[in-house]
Amino acid sequence: MNLRLSTSARLTLANSALLAAGFGLLLMLVSWLAGHYMLGHVEESVEAELDILTAEFRVDGVRGISGLIRQRLDVRSANHERVYRLEDGAGRMLIGNLDFWPDIAGAESRPLRLPSLRHPGRTEIVARWARLPDGSRLLVGFDEYEVEQVRSDIRHAALVSFGLMLIVSLGGGYLITRAALRPVETIRRAAQQIMDGDLLHRVPLRKADASADEFDRLAQTLNGMLDRIARLIATVRGATDNIAHDLRSPLTRHRARIEAALRHPPAAGELPDWLERNLADVDQVLSTFQSLLRIASVDSGLLRSEFRELDLAQLVRDAAELMEALGEERGLTLEVSAPGVAPCTGHRDLLFQTLLNLIDNAIKYSPDRGCIRLALARDGGGWQLQVSDRGPGIPVDQRERVFERLYRLESARNTPGLGLGLSLVQSVAALHRGSVELGDAAPGLVVSLRLPADTSPHTLHSSSCRTR
Repeated sequence: MNLRLSTSARLTLANSALLAAGFGLLLMLVSWLAGHYMLGHVEESVEAELDILTAEFRVDGVRGISGLIRQRLDVRSANHERVYRLEDGAGRMLIGNLDFWPDIAGAESRPLRLPSLRHPGRTEIVARWARLPDGSRLLVGFDEYEVEQVRSDIRHAALVSFGLMLIVSLGGGYLITRAALRPVETIRRAAQQIMDGDLLHRVPLRKADASADEFDRLAQTLNGMLDRIARLIATVRGATDNIAHDLRSPLTRHRARIEAALRHPPAAGELPDWLERNLADVDQVLSTFQSLLRIASVDSGLLRSEFRELDLAQLVRDAAELMEALGEERGLTLEVSAPGVAPCTGHRDLLFQTLLNLIDNAIKYSPDRGCIRLALARDGGGWQLQVSDRGPGIPVDQRERVFERLYRLESARNTPGLGLGLSLVQSVAALHRGSVELGDAAPGLVVSLRLPADTSPHTLHSSSCRTR
């Protein structure tokens, strides 16, 4: 039989078992302490009784101590038994209820244990003896029955209280556990509702302020994860639509050329040109997929293992120098402003590609003989790079969408490109735990790339202006 208990039942049983173990140990400790204390009290009573009788002997001799022992023996108690034996120096008993002197009696004033006369096998008699001034011996003993009775009462009370505690802990523990796990059931139902197709459903929150407990914070995390998944799904859908839109044209042209070539094969002199056009379409498709794979690799975060210390200022100058020829064709001016040294930790190749993408976009959309500014400066605990141009800019309502993969403005459809440059820039910034923002250069566009710095540099500002 496979008995499967719920989490509430298992937690309740575990809590009850823990309480039972602690309660049992506590009762054992209380019982031992009570017995130890009362046994000590009996031993003190025996010693006090022996001192009283010895003092009485000094005052009235044998007659006085015999009368006092006789009074003690006449007073009987069901729960309190006393034994006495007074014998002379020759070992003859003068008075008492103990028929023989115990063989186990050791040194004087040391406590000894004797079998109980009234409760044999159940209790013992705590006894002491002393030698009197005339050479006689006196033994006094009290039965420890009261101690055993207290121990028995404690055990009975412990069993009753243990049973009540177990019942209360099981019932109360079950109710408390059910109440504590109720948010888990709420999260489960919400997850099931989402799995059933309601992708807009979210885990309800009881509190969203600073007093929120662990379950509320878990719900907030799950809701944030669901929002992130929803955005990713929307991005994938948009990217799929854009892929179909942007790749349909080159693939359609490629197919049309092949069909035409099957009907009317190109002449030998036209073949090189025909092949180049088809290769250009294939290269565009391959370039698109390569860029998408590159962005996916960046988004995975695995490339953080390749981070190294680098000089961001030198990287900016190298990127500007590499794009010099492209800007020179249109008479553009690149103005670079950067510190002498800008220490940073990151992926050099990705950051260099990001700078090239930003400069390339600025060159594409800048008017001829315009000016492009690259400014690298300290920004709190990091660095900020601003790339400004004097082109048409990007409308405010489109500035978030241009970071989507393969998304292009309608005004830029005829401009060469794949619509993946800013997507890569945003992914690289996120990989470096930075950010990228688009602003208005009035006129034109300013792209602000913020990256964390590695150390606090002592830099000298330098600037250069190149004509392209």
